[in-house]
Amino acid sequence: MDIAISTHYQDYLLWGLLLLGGLPLLSYPFVLLASLMGLAGQSKVKVHWFYWLMNKSFLWGTIAYPVVYLPCYWLARGGNSPAIFLYAAIPLVYLLILYLCFHRMDAPLNRKNTDSTD
Repeated sequence: MDIAISTHYQDYLLWGLLLLGGLPLLSYPFVLLASLMGLAGQSKVKVHWFYWLMNKSFLWGTIAYPVVYLPCYWLARGGNSPAIFLYAAIPLVYLLILYLCFHRMDAPLNRKNTDSTD
């Protein structure tokens, strides 16, 4: 009976991981449109290569998300090995990387100190 309970919780964990990874696909048509517009835009502002790389990585990464999620979904559903949890978690790690790229893609503003008293 312990094996049946363990398998039951593993199924819940697997489906929970797959559901969390699949939720962003609900907004994918809108994200795809915004990412394509971002890639098509031309910027006249010169930024450091790191910020340019983070910007392009985020835009291309959001476009490629279904290519990451769908194979992981099929691999996680098709096997019985412990690797299925790894396959189910890969999209969440990918989303975490996209989140980090999003927060690092804008160059910091060069603000002068306007609080000085003359």
